[in-house]
Amino acid sequence: MHREYRGQVEELAKLLGIAHDIHKPVRTFSGGMRRKLEIMRSLLHNPKVLFLDEPTAGLDVPSRRTLWEHLAEVRRTSGTTIFLTTHYLEEAEVADRICIIDKGKVVSLGTPDDIKRDLVEDYVLVDASDRSALSDELARLGYATSGGPPFKVQLNGHTVHSILRSIETPLTVVKTHTPTLEDAYLEIVSRTNE
Repeated sequence: MHREYRGQVEELAKLLGIAHDIHKPVRTFSGGMRRKLEIMRSLLHNPKVLFLDEPTAGLDVPSRRTLWEHLAEVRRTSGTTIFLTTHYLEEAEVADRICIIDKGKVVSLGTPDDIKRDLVEDYVLVDASDRSALSDELARLGYATSGGPPFKVQLNGHTVHSILRSIETPLTVVKTHTPTLEDAYLEIVSRTNE
């Protein structure tokens, strides 16, 4: 094996936590170890474009985190384009662009922030000991609310700070909702199922 290639194999094996087992027969590897070996093989030739199909399926949490850190470094240093399929939506949060496919059809395409902003509502939950006074004040201030208690106040272009500053009723609960990609995905899928 060429020295440079051997060094790359050893480096990737160490990174993925299989350095002690790398020279053992593959048939002795567990499912997670085989997955790591597949990932290693895909990274060995320093590709310009890398296709990864559920790369972290079957990996333990430390290996998953290490892999993502390494892939981020690969993107940063070599400009590698990574196409990724995943069911772990938190992994897609760091993508440049996301394509959400439901039942074989593209139902959303854009940056993670664009998808979340367009599809998921931003709101703050508020409550008070005097719920009647709070409800009346929110209506008087013209804030769109739903539910309650606690009351779900839609941001509708306002900041959480400006909403809270305008409320004079003493609050007992304040909870902001920052949408996740999972929130957006669930909303998209629920719309396509209607």
